[in-house]
Amino acid sequence: MNTSIPFISDRQIAEALDFRSVAAVLGEAFASLSEGGAAVHHRQRTDCQGLRLSTMGAVWAERGVAGVKVYPTVRGQFSFSILLFDLATNQPLAVLDGNEITRLRTAAITALVASKAGPLRPRKLAVFGAGLQGRAQAEALSGWFDFEQIALVDPAGNPVWAETLAHKAGCPAAFTTAEAAVCDADIVVTATRSATPVFDGAWLAPGAFVAAMGISAPKGRELDGTTMDRAGRIILEWMPQSLAEAGEVVLWEGRSSTAPFVDLPQLYAGAAPWRPEVPGITVFKSVGVGLADVAVAQLAVSRILQREPAVEGALP
Repeated sequence: MNTSIPFISDRQIAEALDFRSVAAVLGEAFASLSEGGAAVHHRQRTDCQGLRLSTMGAVWAERGVAGVKVYPTVRGQFSFSILLFDLATNQPLAVLDGNEITRLRTAAITALVASKAGPLRPRKLAVFGAGLQGRAQAEALSGWFDFEQIALVDPAGNPVWAETLAHKAGCPAAFTTAEAAVCDADIVVTATRSATPVFDGAWLAPGAFVAAMGISAPKGRELDGTTMDRAGRIILEWMPQSLAEAGEVVLWEGRSSTAPFVDLPQLYAGAAPWRPEVPGITVFKSVGVGLADVAVAQLAVSRILQREPAVEGALP
C-alpha cells in the first residue's frame, strides 16, 4: 500500500507544460474516447447553504490511469484538486493542484478545435473577458495563428496586458467595444462567466468560428439565440454532458431535433468531417469534461515524476 502520495503543485505544472503539449494530449484522449479506450465521469454537483462541491473525472484505460477532479465553489470562486490513479497497481499516482491544469486545458482545447474546424487562415481574433481564462485563450490562440489584429472586450481589462499580448503575438491588440470586436472577426472567444449574451449574433461574419467556455451552467449563456440559429455546426466536447450543462443549448429557443450538434468523439471517429464542404459559422461550446483533466494530469505526472522528456509536437 502506497502511504506517501506525491503532490504536484501548480507551479511545477506551469513549468512542465505548455498549450501545445496539452493540446496534443487532449487530441489523443478524445481520439481514445471515440474508440472506447476511455470513459467520462459526468460532473456531479452537490449544494448546501449556498456552497457547492463538484466532482468530474475519467477512466483512460488505454493509458492505464483514472482520476477525479474535485472542487468547492465558495462565494463564486473555485479551488481545484485532482487525484490520479495507476490502474496497473490500483494505487494513487499523485495528487495535483488543478488550477493550472484547468487553465491550460480549457485554452488548449479551444486552440485544438479551432485548428481543425475553424478558418484556415484567421486574420482577426476577438476575445471577450480578460480574466485568467480570457488571457489564456488569447495567448494560446495567438501562439498558433498569425493574427493581424486582436480585439479585446472587458471593461476592467488591463491595457498593460494588452500591450504585452501585442508584443508576443506580433500584431496590434487593444480593448474595444463588443460590436467593433466581433465585426469581421474570424475567431470569437467568450470567457466571461456572464449569464447573459455578451454580443449580438447578427454581427458575426459568415464564416466565423465562435468558442464559448465562460459558463457551464444550464441557467446562463454567453451566446444569444441569433448566434446559435446562424451556426451551421455546433461542436460539443461530449454530448451527454454538454446537452445537460450548456446554457447556450438548454436556453436556445430555436433548438430543434435537427439542430446541427456534433461532439469531439464523433469527429475523431470520422462520423462527421471537421470542416463541412459548405463553410459557415461554427460554434464550439466547451463546458469542461473530466477526461481533459485526467489526460493533462497524466501528462504532468509523466513529465514531472516519471521524468519523460518534453516533446514538441504538432496539434493532433
